[in-house]
Amino acid sequence: MPDMATYTEWIKVILGESAKYISLLLFSVLAIRLWRRLPRLSAGNKRKNFLLACLASAMACVVGYFSICHSLGLLYSYYGMRAFNSGYLLPAFSLFEKSSGYWKNADALGKQGVCLLFLGHPDQGMQLLDDAKTLRKGGNSSFEEYYEGLYFFFDEKAAKAIPLLEVSSADPSYRWNVIKLFAVLELDNNQPQDAEHLMQPFAQVEAADFDLAYVRASLDLFEGKKAAAKMLVDRFDTENLLPFWKSKFDKLRAKIQNQTP
Repeated sequence: MPDMATYTEWIKVILGESAKYISLLLFSVLAIRLWRRLPRLSAGNKRKNFLLACLASAMACVVGYFSICHSLGLLYSYYGMRAFNSGYLLPAFSLFEKSSGYWKNADALGKQGVCLLFLGHPDQGMQLLDDAKTLRKGGNSSFEEYYEGLYFFFDEKAAKAIPLLEVSSADPSYRWNVIKLFAVLELDNNQPQDAEHLMQPFAQVEAADFDLAYVRASLDLFEGKKAAAKMLVDRFDTENLLPFWKSKFDKLRAKIQNQTP
């Protein structure tokens, strides 16, 4: 089931698309009617009708052109997000770039910037994020704030990551992920009590993802539950992990092995 933010966004898209094409239909019908009545008019009225028909036709063409460009921009952006969420960053960047080509807007530029950050081109990515912020007159979207913060988190630049993640946590789509990341930061700072406090409301949530498993295993080890911690590490510490998480699980495994029973 989509969350409320997604549902609201879809309603806005549907209403916006409907308004565009209803306007196009109205101008098209008006232009056709004016051209069809032109031969039946007297010479004195033909000039006025001709000018109105030309104006209505021009408006139909303008509305049609911009409507199609905007719709194609939305379409490419939609498939770009699907590629991005599936982990295909290069195709996602290409789709966002095409979206921006049809309809240049802050969202398309920001999404291109996020892709470039994780494709290893941080300078170009940051420039596009700045361009998106300029178009919005000083703000970034929650998507941009979250993934820029995530980029700095993976780069182990907590001072830059924390403010961005805090801002993005206002969006329900990212709140849970941010809480887990903050718990990881507390553990990295040797503050397991603070991490435990952050995770306490979610004590009954099953550890189905590697980030939550890392936090749970670390807290289990802190509480002296060595067997439970080892079980989680054995379950999630696989070769498929990203190097960032692989390193953390390896260090946690070493702590478990070195802890006296």
